[in-house]
Amino acid sequence: MTATPPYAEDLVPGVALDPAPEITIDEGVAAHYLAVSGDQLGPALSSPLSRELTGRAERLANPCLVIALSIGQSTVATGRVIANLRYDNLTLERQLHLGETLRTVVTPIAAAWTRSGTERAKVLLDMAVTTSHGEPVAHYQRLALLPVAEPERLVVGTLPEAATALPLSHYRSLVPPTWTTPAGVVSHPLSEGDSWADPLADTVSSARELVRLTQNRAAAHRDARAGIEGKRLVFGGHTVALAQASLSRFTSDLLTVLAWRSCDHLSPVFEEDLLTFDLTVDAVESHDRFRIADVTVRVTALRPGNDPVAVLRWNPVLLLSGDAS
Repeated sequence: MTATPPYAEDLVPGVALDPAPEITIDEGVAAHYLAVSGDQLGPALSSPLSRELTGRAERLANPCLVIALSIGQSTVATGRVIANLRYDNLTLERQLHLGETLRTVVTPIAAAWTRSGTERAKVLLDMAVTTSHGEPVAHYQRLALLPVAEPERLVVGTLPEAATALPLSHYRSLVPPTWTTPAGVVSHPLSEGDSWADPLADTVSSARELVRLTQNRAAAHRDARAGIEGKRLVFGGHTVALAQASLSRFTSDLLTVLAWRSCDHLSPVFEEDLLTFDLTVDAVESHDRFRIADVTVRVTALRPGNDPVAVLRWNPVLLLSGDAS
């Protein structure tokens, strides 16, 4: 692994990059993430609740923390990133617990020019996330906008079309078979079409600290000179963390997140932005002892003297406690 971040043309389709250092998710990492996000996901907060759900003594690691760490590890490819455009097809194949160690391998898939010429390119990256023992944890793709220094060297290809939306039943296989709904969790009714606006807006703070915690090497998140209009960009995983925190306040029977159907970063987020959250239930179905829900979270940034800006559209698949009538 080199300390000099690559340009788009340095990323060769099909050739994996040397991985970033592995990260062990311990109590300190979890506490730091909680201080930044305020996430109320019960099994990631309560050891007794986690033990009753999972049967393991070690507390569940917040799934959004797991993905934020893997995104940070993936910045071996995107240290020069101009913008992160979206994340697709993310599945959590294994729910992690505190004490486990995370490793992410990044493989470029394809690159394509933007409409603005040959100074930058969109690069699609594949992320394979495992434990230090090689057990699969997560898999997803990330589309990043990167600068181009030598246009003649860029291997130009065709970016794949977005995958066809899978039925909600597809995600049943991601529910750990040994889990049991904790007796103390009260299930709340949730129906397709339900929507609500979170009355609690939240201010983006500790952005650089989360960047460092996740080992994110993108200069745009650390150095205002590499950002926009002389301002650092907030790490996209930070915005998602606050969106999941909003979800956790409204779905107190939320047990974990199984997947992200999609995650579109619509506009940049800056430090001290005030974010608002609107949530819609797209589908719900029962599965064994649980419910699986498909939701859409829309995040808007409020800035003094400016119109509201849509910054995130996120489609997670949730695991909730059992049937609620």
